[in-house]
Amino acid sequence: MKNHYLILVVLMLSTHAKLWPQQQEKDSTIYTVAAKNGLSVRSAPSISGEKIGKFPPGEYVVLLEDTGSYLSLVDNGVPVNGNWFKVKTMRNSWDTKPILTGYVFSGYLLKNESKPYNPSDALTTANTTLKFEHFDLSFYFYETETGSETSPIVKQDTVFVSEDVFNDLGDRLLYIEPKESTTSIALFYTFKESIWEYNFDATTSKEKYAWEGYGPFKELPLTRNMALFPKIAYEKVETSREVNLKLKDTLVHYPGEMGGTTATMSYQGRPLVHFIADALLKIVLHHSNGTTEIKYVNITLSYGC
Repeated sequence: MKNHYLILVVLMLSTHAKLWPQQQEKDSTIYTVAAKNGLSVRSAPSISGEKIGKFPPGEYVVLLEDTGSYLSLVDNGVPVNGNWFKVKTMRNSWDTKPILTGYVFSGYLLKNESKPYNPSDALTTANTTLKFEHFDLSFYFYETETGSETSPIVKQDTVFVSEDVFNDLGDRLLYIEPKESTTSIALFYTFKESIWEYNFDATTSKEKYAWEGYGPFKELPLTRNMALFPKIAYEKVETSREVNLKLKDTLVHYPGEMGGTTATMSYQGRPLVHFIADALLKIVLHHSNGTTEIKYVNITLSYGC
């Protein structure tokens, strides 16, 4: 009996030891590297520490320790301030990425809203750059391909792309690089929303949507022309749309062997499904000659294969 008890205790301790590091990383703060040329990793929290590697821009890292050691420097005339952080490569169970651990300057880190959860977040390494006449827009660790106009909500200065990462673009690093140093930039975003007819059949109906539109653009603050795109707050967006369109809760009964009842909403007396189909970016450039240029990027979200 004593032997069985000892075996049970050992198993419990062993299991706890395996789960503890995973729980620690799960609860740790995640940052994204926001340095155009990558961020040096050093063996000690000092500019004189030996360089032991480099994190590329857009890389996710896990905070292990804020040393409290302060550093201030000037980057192309712009002051950059922060502490020395001890970090390591963020690695999920499905990822074979090598882990790099060391000290980095936090002035080139942007804090993530949450830990990336999609397997492709860790496995997608390709970057995408969209080229415009007066600036380039880069997405780090995010693949896109040329898209096509998908709805009547179109502006003349819109570039359409489709994303290949199977997520909502949340916590991805964006970098806007002007081709003239005197140009200042502002970045705004919103989401395109659609109200689909419940059980819509494109083969029998010409009307694809009951309603389609988007909310007001919100400014996304830039740090050295870089920013992390926010995650979609689905419940907040849907609640706002329910109020604005006066949507009402309803039940839909559907027949068949697997039939049943589904709770949804109604719009103008018709059952519907609310869907966030695209992310919209607005890039505003203020040129030194006093002119303003505005461009839009429409990113069609895939949400899966």
